[in-house]
Amino acid sequence: MKHPLEIKLNVGASDIMDAIAAGFRAEADVKGKLAELGLKKVLDSLLSQNIVTGFEWHDADGVPDFTVQYRSATVRIECKNVRSGHKLSGDGWATVELQKTRGGKKDGKPTRGYALDHFDILAACLFNSSGKWEYRFIPTANLQPRDEDPTTLKVMQKVLVSGKGRWSDRLPDVLETILRLRAATSGRLRKNPG
Repeated sequence: MKHPLEIKLNVGASDIMDAIAAGFRAEADVKGKLAELGLKKVLDSLLSQNIVTGFEWHDADGVPDFTVQYRSATVRIECKNVRSGHKLSGDGWATVELQKTRGGKKDGKPTRGYALDHFDILAACLFNSSGKWEYRFIPTANLQPRDEDPTTLKVMQKVLVSGKGRWSDRLPDVLETILRLRAATSGRLRKNPG
C-alpha cells in the first residue's frame, strides 16, 4: 500500500528518501518535523492518561508548534532540535538555536528572534546529540533574553540534558510550573493594579 505522499508526488518512497538525503536543508526540515511528530506522540500519551485534555499541532508561520489544554489553561509549546554536529559537552549540556525559520525586518530590525511571550514552554529534542527522539522541557521564563533586547530570547540557549535543574524530561512537571508562574503573576497584578 502506497503512502499518500507517494501518490501525491507520483514517486516511490525510495525516491522521496533519496531526494531528502541529497539536500541538507530538506534533511534538517524533516528532522524538525520528526521532532514535532515525536512530541505529538508524547502529547498523545498524556491525552490518553487524561493529564492533558486536548492539544493542536500547528504548521503555520508565527504560531507556536503546539497549543495544549492543561486543566483550564492553554499552554503554547515550541519544539526545536538541539544543534547537530555537537556531541554532548562533558558537563551534560547541549545547545539549541532559537530562531524562526523565516523572518524579515520590522522597523529596520531582524524579526527571526522569538519574543519572550511567543511560547510558554520550549521542548528541546535531543536526537542530534543522543540519536534518540527524547526531550527536555523548560518554561520560557527560565530562558535567557538577549542583552541588547531583553524582550527577545537569546539565539543560542544551553540545554541541560540530564540531572536536576530548570530543564526537565517530564512535560507534566513543566506544565504545572507554568500554572504556578501564571498564578504568581496574576497575584502580583492584583496587588499592584495599574
